[in-house]
Amino acid sequence: MAFKIKKYNIVISIMTAYLSLIGLTQNYIVNNNPLVPANSFITIIFFILLFFMFKFTITNLNKRKLICSAVPGATLAICHRIGAEFSMAGHINFKSMSLYFTTMILSLIFTCMIAIVIYYKENILSMLENIKIFKRVNKIFKFNRSYWIIFILIIIMWIPAFLAVFPGIYSYDAGPQVLQIFGRMGLNAHHPLIHTFLLDGCLYLGKLIANDYNIGLMIYTIIQMLIMASIFSYAINIIKKYNLPSWIQLCALLFFGLSPINQIWVLLTTKDTIFAGFLLLLLVEIIDMLIYTTEFFTSRKRTIRFSIIAILMCLFRNQGIYVFLLVIPFLIFVLKKYRKKAVIMMIIPVVIVKIITGPITSYFNIVPSNPREALSVPIQQIARVLTLKPDSVSPEEKEIIYKYIPEENIKQYIPITSDTVKEGFNVKNFKEDPIPFFKVWLSILIKEPTIYIDSFLYGSYGYFYTDTSPYWMTFILFDGAWLTDGYNILGIERNSLFPQYENYLRNVSVNLLHERVPILSTLLNQAFPFWLSMFVLAFILYQKKYRLLIPLLVVIGFWGTMLLGPLIAIRYAFPIIVCIPTIFTLIFVDDKSKFTLYKKEMEKIKGYEK
Repeated sequence: MAFKIKKYNIVISIMTAYLSLIGLTQNYIVNNNPLVPANSFITIIFFILLFFMFKFTITNLNKRKLICSAVPGATLAICHRIGAEFSMAGHINFKSMSLYFTTMILSLIFTCMIAIVIYYKENILSMLENIKIFKRVNKIFKFNRSYWIIFILIIIMWIPAFLAVFPGIYSYDAGPQVLQIFGRMGLNAHHPLIHTFLLDGCLYLGKLIANDYNIGLMIYTIIQMLIMASIFSYAINIIKKYNLPSWIQLCALLFFGLSPINQIWVLLTTKDTIFAGFLLLLLVEIIDMLIYTTEFFTSRKRTIRFSIIAILMCLFRNQGIYVFLLVIPFLIFVLKKYRKKAVIMMIIPVVIVKIITGPITSYFNIVPSNPREALSVPIQQIARVLTLKPDSVSPEEKEIIYKYIPEENIKQYIPITSDTVKEGFNVKNFKEDPIPFFKVWLSILIKEPTIYIDSFLYGSYGYFYTDTSPYWMTFILFDGAWLTDGYNILGIERNSLFPQYENYLRNVSVNLLHERVPILSTLLNQAFPFWLSMFVLAFILYQKKYRLLIPLLVVIGFWGTMLLGPLIAIRYAFPIIVCIPTIFTLIFVDDKSKFTLYKKEMEKIKGYEK
C-alpha cells in the first residue's frame, strides 16, 4: 500500500493540494474574507507550497510521525477553525458542511506541518548551535555561578519598566484587598489571604518607614521583582543541567527580561504574578523529579522544597490545588520505586492547604471564597438562554433559576463576562440546596445546546485561538483599577521616572502595539502556550518520552481551569505564559545519557547532593 502511494506521489500531491486550496478559499470566516482569496494570484503560490508539502510528506515521513502529529494537528485545526468563525460572527453554524470540510483540510495541513518539523528537528538544532552569537554567550550559561549572572541581567532589563511605572502598577484587585484591612471591611478569602497580607503588609511598612503608602507600594514591587527574577533565573539555569543548547537559555533570558507582557506583570499588584512564579517552579521541579528520580528522592532537602512550593502555589491562587490534585495520581503511578515517599511529599501540601483554607479560616471568621466563582460558565449559559430565547424556558424553570440568580441580574447579561450576572448569585440558597440549580441547567442544555456552546466560547475562545486578543474593558489595566469611588483610600499614585518607556508599555497594554509585529504577535498571545503545548505533545509521543506528559499536564490542567473562568483575560493566562521556555525544553530533553557531562561538573561544586 505504501509503495503504491509513493508510486503515485505527484498525482496524489496535486489532488490533495487542490482540495486543500478549495478548503482554504471557503468563506468559513462569516462576514469576512476567506483565509485565501479564490480569485487571487496568491492561490497559485499556496498551491505550489501545498503541493511540495504533501509530496515531501508522502516521500519522507513515516507512519509514526504522522500518527503522533495527527492528534495535536486535528486539535489545533478545530481550535483555529472554530476560533476564526466565532471571533467574527459570535456563534458557530454547526449545520454548515463547510465547517467540517475546512476543519478536515486544516487538520491535514497542521498534521503535515508538525510532522515535517519533527523530521527536521535535528537539522534545525544543528543550524542554531552553529550561529556565532550563541557560541559567544555559551560561557555565560556554562559558568558555575551563571544563576546570579542571569538574575542580575533580568533585573537590569526590568529597571526601565520599574522606573516607568514607579512606584508600581496599583491595579486589578489591589483596591478591594486594601479595603479588607485598611478599610476595616474584614478579611475575605475570595482573594488569597497570603497575597492580601503581603500587599497590605508592604503598604503598612511604607507608612511606618516614610509615612507614605507609595513607598510601601515600591517595597511590594521590589519584593515581587526579586521573587520573580529568582524563579526565572532558576528556570533558565536548570536548562544547562540537561545539557541543552545555550541558545535555548539565551532565548528564555530575552523572553523573561524583555517581553513587555512579563515586564508589566512583574510590576502589577495582582495575585496572578507570584502564583505564576510558583506554578513555573512546580513545573520545573516535576520535570527534574522525573529525570533525576533517584537524586531527587534521596535528598530530603529537595522533597521538602517541593512540598513548600506546592503549598505556596495553592495558597496564592485557589485553582492551584486543583492543578496539583490533577497531577498527583500520575506522579504516584510512574514513581513506583519511591511511591511511599512521593505519596507523603504530595499529600502533606494538600492537607496543609485544606487546613489553612478550612478550619483556620473558619476559626478567625474569615469570609470563605464564594462558590459562584466556580460557576461562571453555567450561570452565563442560563443567562444567555433567558436573554435570547426566554420562551424555551418554562415558568417552573424560571422560578427555580430566580431563586439562585435574581431576574434583575439576568437582565444585565453581557456575553463576554459573567461578572454582571453572577454578582447577584444567591450563595445561601445554593449552599442549602444546589441540586435544583444543576437540574435546571441540564434541562435547558438539552433544549438549547448550541446557545450553551456559544456562551462557553464567548468566555474561552481567546485561550485557544491565537489570531485575536479579545477582552472586556482593556487588554491590561495598565493605568490602574479601583482608583475612584472611595477605593483608593491610601492615595496611591504613579510618579513615572521614565515617561517615554511608560508610553511604550501603555501602548502594549491599551493599543496592543505588539500585535502589529508578525510572529511576535503570536508569541505574546495568551493562546500561544496552548498551541506550543500541542506541538510539544507531538514530539513527546513520537520520541516515546511518555513520563514527560505529566509536566505538560500541569500546563494543560491550568489551561482547562481558564476555560471555566468568568471572561477572557491575559491576566488569567499569565501563569502559563511564563512557562513557555520550560514547555519548549521538553522537546529537547531526551535521555539521561546526555546529562553525564553536567553531573560530573556539578559533583565538583561544593554542596552538590548526589
